[in-house]
Amino acid sequence: MSKSIKYAQRLLLLSLVTIISACAAAPNAEKNDNSVAANHDLAVIYGFDVKPEGLWFLVKSTGCTSEKNFKLQSKVIDEKTAEYSLHQSKRDLCRGMPQLVGITLPIEDSEAVDRHFVIVNPIAAKPKRTKR
Repeated sequence: MSKSIKYAQRLLLLSLVTIISACAAAPNAEKNDNSVAANHDLAVIYGFDVKPEGLWFLVKSTGCTSEKNFKLQSKVIDEKTAEYSLHQSKRDLCRGMPQLVGITLPIEDSEAVDRHFVIVNPIAAKPKRTKR
């Protein structure tokens, strides 16, 4: 065979291998994107506390944040431990000066009073106030 035909065959084989490996990697990339998207709506909290009314969280607001913009998800880990995550269902689109506000969400499980609480959300440090 001539050199040009061998070159064309090698190029075609290399292209085929590249396409097959790209197709094989695509489903894994979609899985990673979905897991990131699932945790994307977790609200960053600046503090939390357990109160008789429910779980109290300190979150950042630019003026339009309210308790109805959040939902509390619970997962029982064992009989003495429950895992909670605070999801932000609606973004705060106001353009005011950012400030920390407290929100309280009721705990739906009546047996949760005797459990230990594990919070899944990322926790950030409170910003330092500077004197002017």
